[in-house]
Amino acid sequence: MLRFVSAEEISGAALPLRPLYDLVLEGFTLCGRGEAECPPKAGIHTRPGAFTHAMPAYLPTKDLAGTKIISVYPGNDAIGVPSTNGVIVMTDAETGIPSAVLDAAWITSVRTAMVSMVDTAYLANPEPVFGIIGATGVTGRAHLKAIGAVYPGSRVLVGSRSPQRLEALIADFASADVTLITTGSDEEMVRGSDVVIVCTSHLPEPILRPEWLHPGHNVLNVHSRGWPGDVLSSVDLVSCDDRRPITHPVSGLLGCYPGLDPDLELGHVVVGAHAGRQSPEQIVFSFNYGLAVFDILLADHVLRSLESRP
Repeated sequence: MLRFVSAEEISGAALPLRPLYDLVLEGFTLCGRGEAECPPKAGIHTRPGAFTHAMPAYLPTKDLAGTKIISVYPGNDAIGVPSTNGVIVMTDAETGIPSAVLDAAWITSVRTAMVSMVDTAYLANPEPVFGIIGATGVTGRAHLKAIGAVYPGSRVLVGSRSPQRLEALIADFASADVTLITTGSDEEMVRGSDVVIVCTSHLPEPILRPEWLHPGHNVLNVHSRGWPGDVLSSVDLVSCDDRRPITHPVSGLLGCYPGLDPDLELGHVVVGAHAGRQSPEQIVFSFNYGLAVFDILLADHVLRSLESRP
């Protein structure tokens, strides 16, 4: 029977976060070994700045298959509905018959944050101070939870143009295993952090400046359009999860970053095929565009976890 798993059922399960890091790390290992079929996203664009992507993946060694269908419509915020919506359809690898449909919101935000944690583990300097641009949003909050789970006790610089949203964030994370430090500007946050995570999306113009970067920085462009195109001339190493989607001439990032040509894919660093960061002074700039491999692994984990509960 086709099973439907709602957002409420997933969030209500309160699954521990640390095992999800291990699943995302496993996903990078499979990609680095070439043991994943994960074609570039296919998309449609029914409104300016909005899109719906189809993201299939197949993991032969685990015999897992599925497709995430995800939409991002920034205009939804103005009418009081979520801007990001989607489902993950798990498929029987033997017959192609759909076996489960899961709400994609929680899985997407958690796997995105855990990708950043893997990036930090393999490309950042040890014991970093984190900074999150857009910490009060859904993606920023997911990163705070991930940092607490994977790097407990870390200092995290946060800020917001809305004092109310910032106060709510500090209250919500008062008992979390992170130390929040408020900053007065994006510049102060970038300059004061070792790992800066850009979670501000739907920007009409860049808000960050290359001159704020410093030796040893690890920049995680979760939402990639915060920097001007010439920032790449100020960095030493460009990383990505998969070079194909970000260098696609239509749907990729070449329009924002002309000449973008990543030096490495993170999966190759994870399996030891690439050295990654080669000195503490290097500035590493990462574009992790999102791979369905992680969605499928986490969806399978959610299903198994729910099935094992009494």
